Amino acid sequence: MDPKFSAILLAAGRGSRMKSQRPKVLHEILGVPMIEVITGSVREAGAADLIVVLGHGADEVRGCLGDSSIRIAIQQQQLGTADALLAALRQQPPACAQVLVVNGDLPDLDPTLLASFVADHGKSSSAFSVATARVADPTGMGRIVRDQTGDFISIVEEEQASDTERAIDEVNLGLYVLDAEMVTPVLDEMVAGDLSGKETAGESYLTRLVEVLVQRSMVVDAIGVGVDHQFLQVNDRVGLARVSRIIQDRLQQRFLEQGVTIVDPTTTWVEFGVSIGEDTVIHPQTIIRRGVRVGTCCEIGPFAHLRGGTVIGDDVKVGDFVEINRSELADGVRAKHLAYLGDTKVESGANIGAGAVVANYDGVKKSPTTIGENAFIGSGSVIVAPGNIGAGAVVAAGAVVPPGRDVHPGTTVLGVPARERKSQQDLADDVRDDEREIR
Repeated sequence: MDPKFSAILLAAGRGSRMKSQRPKVLHEILGVPMIEVITGSVREAGAADLIVVLGHGADEVRGCLGDSSIRIAIQQQQLGTADALLAALRQQPPACAQVLVVNGDLPDLDPTLLASFVADHGKSSSAFSVATARVADPTGMGRIVRDQTGDFISIVEEEQASDTERAIDEVNLGLYVLDAEMVTPVLDEMVAGDLSGKETAGESYLTRLVEVLVQRSMVVDAIGVGVDHQFLQVNDRVGLARVSRIIQDRLQQRFLEQGVTIVDPTTTWVEFGVSIGEDTVIHPQTIIRRGVRVGTCCEIGPFAHLRGGTVIGDDVKVGDFVEINRSELADGVRAKHLAYLGDTKVESGANIGAGAVVANYDGVKKSPTTIGENAFIGSGSVIVAPGNIGAGAVVAAGAVVPPGRDVHPGTTVLGVPARERKSQQDLADDVRDDEREIR
């Protein structure tokens, strides 16, 4: 048996129940488009070849696929899942004999389960295998129908099921494996028959392939994959929120096991691609976006917002109502109250006072700012980017540092616009000059 397999992701549908102008597969799960979550799981399962079937919003979805090796098939009209699969098999012939087929609305997939399912299919002589589970509540799921000898003969959707069939607790999970060479000609003929003589609203469904293959005396298999629940589908925004919460809980569980304290997981939100070091404490109402890195022994929140591109060193305090975007905070930095740092590099030991703002956007472009070691940024001050605050410098409370202004190391600036504080001798000279003007 060749352990390699191809995978086809069916993602051509509009997803009208989402009530959105965006294709369903582009709605995000923990900061990542749903299609990226699914393709990532399929790749992790071992797919050597990945084909995605697109239809509604194809150009928009194609632009969001980060994996350049993914091949694209187009379903010109949304005429059902069987037609979508046939489009992939005809337009982008799979590189491997075994082909895993995944519905594009199943983001909560376990790569280990997928790999095991494909391997179990490979051990059989089946032309087509369906992943199944026995569940306590099968409502809304396609039922696995077997004959009197226990052989798998069809999948019946709940709308068409009899009372006896609705009592079946073995359900279709929306995952399939097929032998492309054996199945393609049968699928071609089935789809042509389903769609012939019908209006464009007619559709051909992949689940019907089971009974068609059985009628031709071809082997089909229903493989239990060892779960006792349905995979959560995202059909609408309710489903999107539900699956996001479940994956969020699982992600936070991993952080807790790795030595991170999350004081209140229900009010904390952490997206995919985040790393957090040991002994860091995340307080309630904190949001940490995709790709953020937080070091060890930090304290984040409450009500903090760490946005993408942010890197936090060790022993950093980011307090209540502090927002940090695309910025780097070195070891020992303190930003404890009501601050905003955008495109800012803050060196070790610096302190950002309450209400301080680094204004990185001038309405046209975003610019960077550097705050040196042990600098002190006073409460209510504003640094307008681009800026450079030297090591040990002080920006006094309420000061506004204009764009392009360098504050030299060890100096203090104050006022609006900020000016360097003068020595006592300089102040005395100014008084004498003023007196001369009066006389």
